[in-house]
Amino acid sequence: MVMAADEYASRVRSFYDSRATWHRRFHRLSGILLILAGAGLPVLANLDYPGKSTVISLAGMSVAVLTALHTFYRWDQSWILLRNTEGAVTAAYWAWKAGLPADGSEAETKEKTIAFLGVLAQIRTQEATNFFENVSLPVTAGSQPGTR
Repeated sequence: MVMAADEYASRVRSFYDSRATWHRRFHRLSGILLILAGAGLPVLANLDYPGKSTVISLAGMSVAVLTALHTFYRWDQSWILLRNTEGAVTAAYWAWKAGLPADGSEAETKEKTIAFLGVLAQIRTQEATNFFENVSLPVTAGSQPGTR
C-alpha cells in the first residue's frame, strides 16, 4: 500500500508540475505576443505597403484572439493555483514520509497512508473548487451575466 501511495503521490506531483509549467509558458507567450502586436499596430497603420489593410486586420485580430484566450483560460491564475496545489501535495507527501514509523509497524503505516491519501483527495478537491469558483463565461454584447 505504501508503494502504491508513493507512486500515486509522485504522479500527482508530476501532473501539477507539468500543468503549471505549461500554464506559465502560455501566460508569458501570450503576454509577449499581445504586447508586440498591440505596440506594432500604430507602426503598421502609419506605413505604406501592399496589403496594408490585411496586415492591420490580422494584427488587430491577433490582439483580440490573444486577449480572449488569455481571459478565458486565465493562465496566470491557473499557474498560481497549480503551483500552490503542487506545493500542498509536496508538503503532505513529505509530512507523510516523515511520519511513517521507523520500526515498520504495519498497522500504523497503513493508518498513516490512508490518512495521507485522504489529504491528497482533499487537496485535489480544493484545487478543483477554487478553479471553478472563479470561472466566468464570456459576456456577449447586449447580455448581462445571470440573465437569459
